[in-house]
Amino acid sequence: MSEERKAVVTLHKGVNAEEFMDNMTTTFGSDSIPARSVEVYNEKPDSISNFDFVLTQAEAETLKNDSRVRDVRWGTKAQNGLIPLAHISEPTRSHQRDNTANNTHYPWAFAECTSRTSRYNAGTTLNYSHKYNLDGTGVDVVIQDSGIEVGHPEWNTRDGSTSRLKQIDWPSAAGLSGVYTQGAGHYTDQYGHGTHCAGTVAGKYYGWANNADIYAIKIFDTSAYGVSASFNLIRGWHNLKGTGRPTVVNMSWGYYGEYTSITGGNYRGTGWTGTTIQNQYGMISAGNLNNTGTAYTFGARVTSVDSDIEDCIAAGIILVGAAGNDYHKNDVPTGDDYNNYFISSTFGNRYYHRGSTPNTTANVISVGAIDYQYTSGQERQTNFSTTGPRVDIYAPGYAVQSAIPVGATLSSNLANHPDDSNFKIRKLQGTSMACPNVAGVVATLLQARPKYTQADVLAWLTEQAVEGRLYDPTTGTPSTDYVNYFALQGGPNRYLQTPFVSEYVYQYQGGGTIST
Repeated sequence: MSEERKAVVTLHKGVNAEEFMDNMTTTFGSDSIPARSVEVYNEKPDSISNFDFVLTQAEAETLKNDSRVRDVRWGTKAQNGLIPLAHISEPTRSHQRDNTANNTHYPWAFAECTSRTSRYNAGTTLNYSHKYNLDGTGVDVVIQDSGIEVGHPEWNTRDGSTSRLKQIDWPSAAGLSGVYTQGAGHYTDQYGHGTHCAGTVAGKYYGWANNADIYAIKIFDTSAYGVSASFNLIRGWHNLKGTGRPTVVNMSWGYYGEYTSITGGNYRGTGWTGTTIQNQYGMISAGNLNNTGTAYTFGARVTSVDSDIEDCIAAGIILVGAAGNDYHKNDVPTGDDYNNYFISSTFGNRYYHRGSTPNTTANVISVGAIDYQYTSGQERQTNFSTTGPRVDIYAPGYAVQSAIPVGATLSSNLANHPDDSNFKIRKLQGTSMACPNVAGVVATLLQARPKYTQADVLAWLTEQAVEGRLYDPTTGTPSTDYVNYFALQGGPNRYLQTPFVSEYVYQYQGGGTIST
């Protein structure tokens, strides 16, 4: 038999998985299933619709024809050119003082996401008193990232008496002891990305939901779980925790592929030949380089992880994802660009306008980034932000100040935390920083409406958002718009807004209050 390799088989929802497993592991045989007993590499008892089998590449391709099968990935994600990358963009030029960490400054998102028009009037400084009536009480927020620095004062309650960071053993809490083991370094953050995101979601000074409980599950850094494992653990924990508390997951990361081994492609139904990136077809070569600076990147989808995410949403978990920093347009399935692809001599057809898992997985709330600078006196998206119809909403994503661990990879240009000079803060930029602004606002919403579903939350965000506030130079000429990095390219001109801006829940003109 030719070379075999692990193949991840993802079934459609509602398929009889037990019957499918029986067909695969007997000599059942069909036009798509091998007429032999296929070895089970991993039955994945923690998953609902993903199974690992040992198949040849030809068998894996044939199995895709089975009507019960949603997709088959032959080989690991890395072998298929799918790499998870935190969505962050370090500055490459000097900026005015707004991009300098200062422990007397507080998030500019607090001022801009609580006003229908900009309070800054194209300026850079503002004296503003942030008022709010919901703080995430009774809500659990999960930071799926590089970890969280334990002991940082940003996790304290407002009176400083108690830390809200909950250190759990995920396998035990999810009912999956023996399936997974938690590493000794799980409650550390050597990169710093997760700590910063956590501060924006739920930090004492820099977060929206500053009374929510905070949980860390690592998919980067040391002692990290695999991505699919992390979703299965979150879902198991959510189903078993028995408190009725809503769960919000911040996902400031995504998979990417690389523009390599190009042998042609197809743009809007017409084939083309060539071996280089075609910017006029939306294959962007700007600042979207891989970690080694050797290839430009685009968002990539992983069907098996998409399925795990869908199972989390079905379980009632609210998922918020960073749109990405790849300068690309993310289209929807009915859009003109959704089926654009280039042909890789290594991986075959690679679709570059479909965005990345998890932020463009069905029903995930996808967040683009707003710059702190202006064009023609108008606010704009950042030049690096992924844009287009699949982005649901935009939030501040540049010069975002939050917590950072001392000695972490991202620990440069630091300032002392207001409560303890042994702990630090800094400003970062990226859709990674925009995403937790939305997740934090969502956590405050769920305090008031804990039964809201993913669809309910997105509908609420859409209803509350300010339309038309962002600068949008979209011309309608694709080749021009693809490389105009402030163009929204048919995406929503939708700015995050929260109505929870008073000390009171309800207020009427007579001056009295009604609390509920």
